[in-house]
Amino acid sequence: MCTSVAGLLSLAVLALWVTSSSCIERCRCLEPLFCRPLSARRRYAVELFAFHGRGYDWRRYSWTKITTIVASGAYDPELLCHAHAFNARVVTEEIIGMGELLENRLLSTWIGTTLHKIQSRHLDGVHLRFGTVINAEISAKVPSLIKEIKTKFTQIIPGSQVSFFVPWNCNTSTTICSNLVSASKYADYVHVTSFDVQKHMWTDCFAKANAPYHQTLTGISSYIKKGLNSKKIILTLPWFGYDYTCKRFIEAGRCEIVNVPFEGAPCSNIRAHKIAYNDIMKLLPKSISGRIWDDDLKAPFFVYKVGTTFHEVWYDDPESISWKTTFLKKFKLGGIGMWKANFANYSSDPIAAMKNEEMWNALCPP
Repeated sequence: MCTSVAGLLSLAVLALWVTSSSCIERCRCLEPLFCRPLSARRRYAVELFAFHGRGYDWRRYSWTKITTIVASGAYDPELLCHAHAFNARVVTEEIIGMGELLENRLLSTWIGTTLHKIQSRHLDGVHLRFGTVINAEISAKVPSLIKEIKTKFTQIIPGSQVSFFVPWNCNTSTTICSNLVSASKYADYVHVTSFDVQKHMWTDCFAKANAPYHQTLTGISSYIKKGLNSKKIILTLPWFGYDYTCKRFIEAGRCEIVNVPFEGAPCSNIRAHKIAYNDIMKLLPKSISGRIWDDDLKAPFFVYKVGTTFHEVWYDDPESISWKTTFLKKFKLGGIGMWKANFANYSSDPIAAMKNEEMWNALCPP
């Protein structure tokens, strides 16, 4: 049984505790080499991050393309062995809250606990998701936080990878943006979440694309213009969409939704239902419109009815993803990722298998 690290604030004591052999789980890989974190020297020209939730669909992922798995579900030692066999890193996704951001004592405890988890499970690093709204005050703490996490992780686990999420654009606040860009200097990668653009609707209250082409372009450009090194940017695209209930259906592409203000915006998609790509493909054949392509937003959608109520589903598919992956070369980005890989259909159905292959191939432009 490993000792709690709540009171261990000294890095020297922390290092001794983390490296204690009693805290390391037994290697469950058939090849013991696969329990070693990947070397820092192993780098790829273009990274492909696969975000993974729960389940065992990872066995059917496109492993010749993946460079890092970001695991947010329960620890799966078999996944670790499989990923390392393909020279792909496995990092844990961890939420860091306002307490850790504001209190050094809580941050020290969080670092110790997270380091223990990573080292004992033979993982390769951590991906951070902020569990609080990043306002100007909070954002001021982020650079020192990322610096401390990266420094201590590297001292204990040489070559460990540290990355974090940022919003889809860098134009919401000059102060917040500047702080996030400053924090990026200490991280290996910064994941620009190029989706949920309609959380804030500033013009009208109609169903729209989750990751419109031009907004995605603008968002990536905004970070680079503010000084974020493009080779650290991971363009993270959605493998999910939104099912909107139409308050008033005028025509396809003109689905008026309930007006729900959100964080200053007069309307938002927060009442829409998030739907995985797998479920979208099952629903599409039941639509009354078939797949419709919006050439302005560079995104597909369709319409279906439940009784007398119209629904409009906006999503991403291989064609819309291919449009956005052109940004990899255009901006010389560090890589690309999807949220989440397990949102696709990995059944034995041959049509589903073909569509999955198209989704994976769309992430890797020639």
